[in-house]
Amino acid sequence: MRHPSRRPQGVAQSHIVDGGLHHQLAASGNFGQVIRKNYPVAIANRMGVPGAEAVSVVGCLCTPLDLLARDVCLPRGEIGDLVAVFQARAYGMTAGPTAFLGHQTPTEVLV
Repeated sequence: MRHPSRRPQGVAQSHIVDGGLHHQLAASGNFGQVIRKNYPVAIANRMGVPGAEAVSVVGCLCTPLDLLARDVCLPRGEIGDLVAVFQARAYGMTAGPTAFLGHQTPTEVLV
């Protein structure tokens, strides 16, 4: 998922990505799962850079359920960064509601 924007300084920091629960349902907590855990996430284009801040990774949908990771230590995000969600296995795009709110189908990369 691409990192298209950031919240202003002084507000709880979030990496806002162009994907979300409609692409990665399991990482978001399956529409409000009581116990959710963070899947490992990283700024994929800067894997060697140490974490600099505790942030949440949130999707682009207009719902508070569009949360992919909470309070994870990542490098400072920049517009255009590529955010990777690891250990998604079969719970990636094919398990999510990809057409939710008419969003385009994303590119899925298997490593």
